[in-house]
Amino acid sequence: MKKIFLPFLLIPVFASAQTINPGFENDTLYTSSGYKIFKGLVLNIATGTSAAGYFNYIKFHSNMARNNTYTLANSTLLVNKLKSFKYSSPENNSIRIQGTVTYPDNSKTEEVDILLNFEKATRPNAGLSAELLIPEEYQKIYVEIPKAETKEQRVSPDIKNQTLPDDLRKILVADEIKKLFELYKAGALSKAEYESQKKKLLDRQ
Repeated sequence: MKKIFLPFLLIPVFASAQTINPGFENDTLYTSSGYKIFKGLVLNIATGTSAAGYFNYIKFHSNMARNNTYTLANSTLLVNKLKSFKYSSPENNSIRIQGTVTYPDNSKTEEVDILLNFEKATRPNAGLSAELLIPEEYQKIYVEIPKAETKEQRVSPDIKNQTLPDDLRKILVADEIKKLFELYKAGALSKAEYESQKKKLLDRQ
């Protein structure tokens, strides 16, 4: 009798060790870490992880016609609506969030519409901190993702001056300035914003 009963005792142990599959139900997003995002929640946005300070995993929706995500750094986002859940892999996932951003020091608030890559935004990546801060209890299950392929994800403003050869650093900075100029020409950045971000990049060389 004991031999028959033992396997049934082990079933809950195995079940609890399984990874949670992300899902979207009853207006609530469930991430693989168990962290939930829902209407009324206040999200804490950290800083962008690209070399120019832009966010790799938090983007403005196309209907906002802007790309200056660096302005979201250290702000909070009150979730008003969630929709358009998408998940096919940790690399390819998103949720659309409409909400109210409050900028640092309560300088101003703004209605925004963003696309969030929720699996990658909430975990450290290649030595960089997460772009979206979540409680520590939900970060422990994550294994650090290997360095991503793009230049923006490989280079951190905090470490690039210490780890990259001068020639490579100059190439990456020039590439970022080119992107900024393209955004300026497209009207996504004002001249002042373009000059400000350009100066930050040049100062880091």
